[in-house]
Amino acid sequence: MSDLKFSAKWAVVAFIIAAIAFIVNYNFLAGTLPGYRLLTAPGIVALRLFTEEIAFWPKLGLLLGGQYIVSLLIILGVRKLTRVFN
Repeated sequence: MSDLKFSAKWAVVAFIIAAIAFIVNYNFLAGTLPGYRLLTAPGIVALRLFTEEIAFWPKLGLLLGGQYIVSLLIILGVRKLTRVFN
């Protein structure tokens, strides 16, 4: 399996986990879901590039899109580095 295909599959898993964590945190809890910031860390990193004064739906799109892209890049980088050092 190519590194990009492997990374894309695991990035989809990270995307799904972040979406579920967001739905649970937003709809079912009065406070913050324990571990929410850890589960959505790649998306939050991507969101820090933008201002806080944007509407809800674009912000959610940026969070989930960033979750996928940053996760993909991190997994791909780690996969390439492990191949170089092995």
